Amino acid sequence: MEFAHHDEAAAFVAALSRLLDSPKASASGRQSPIEVWARSAVATEGVRLFLSDNALKVAKGAFSPVPIVRTVKRASLPDDSFLIIEGGVSSAWGVAEASTRLSRQ
Repeated sequence: MEFAHHDEAAAFVAALSRLLDSPKASASGRQSPIEVWARSAVATEGVRLFLSDNALKVAKGAFSPVPIVRTVKRASLPDDSFLIIEGGVSSAWGVAEASTRLSRQ
């Protein structure tokens, strides 16, 4: 997924983090990992998010339509991308915290 503005990506990441941290998501017992990787140079530039299959499934169920630009295998993620959400590990964030985490490398 690509976001032209950092703030839009932060809002999406915050909403997805809250959804993934909810009791409903925790109770679903997914077998495959839920991961969201990000590539975000600075807060003034756009952001690319890379969602695992299960993260994409959750996002589509809650936020459809999800603007998918292209499919990338995990092994082909850009070298400067970083893990921002890990299902079962990451907590729920607000927009400000998501924005800070997107700016961190």
